[in-house]
Amino acid sequence: MISAAALILKFQQALNDKWGYIWGTAGVEWTKAKQAAIEKTTDANRSGSRKYGSKWIGHMVADCSGLFSWAFAQLGGYMYHGSNTMWDSYCTIKGELVKGQRDDGQELKPGTAVFCYNKDTGKRGHVGLYVGDGIVIEAAGAKSGVITSKITDKKWVEWGELKGVDYGGKPEPVPAGYAIVTGKNLALRQGPSTSCKVITRAPTGSRVKITEPPSEWEYVTYNGKQGYMMKQFLKE
Repeated sequence: MISAAALILKFQQALNDKWGYIWGTAGVEWTKAKQAAIEKTTDANRSGSRKYGSKWIGHMVADCSGLFSWAFAQLGGYMYHGSNTMWDSYCTIKGELVKGQRDDGQELKPGTAVFCYNKDTGKRGHVGLYVGDGIVIEAAGAKSGVITSKITDKKWVEWGELKGVDYGGKPEPVPAGYAIVTGKNLALRQGPSTSCKVITRAPTGSRVKITEPPSEWEYVTYNGKQGYMMKQFLKE
């Protein structure tokens, strides 16, 4: 059984590492040779990858359901690579979303898959992961790659809790010397002051390494970059 917290961390890893999107992939490094091969294809599903794929050369890539397939495999589980089958066969409970809320009145749990539904085709052609605080991480398309969106976006119309995911387990323990970001898009700054320049931002739940003794500001390493974050928004 995979914990919802561990699944979320895998999606945040893909987000932080700026993964790209290539239709049909599930966590591979994109290369010039692979792009050259895909540019010789003519099917409609690969049109976006033919047009924008070259920007992802040197990056890890996945499509929307491929990101789930990769994350589950990394955690020792299995998820089908295909959003429509995910909905049909791999959701233990599911329903509709109304303005970002479950239709049954229950809380939308972090780690829940959220779907787009095409009324014309009757298919769920896109899926993302709800990670909490109103945020979804999704492999959005070949132009954008892996990004965040709001659960209240009109495109997210259905939810499903996934087979093999523990939605009631305890949070993953935080290793010694690390902290978890509790603030929303917490700034990593060049110095220990809110007036200092922002280097980058870390979404809720990101793991950072503490590199200096505790103070009001923590000197941390995040995504290969070093700087300061406010201690009140970090949980050790």
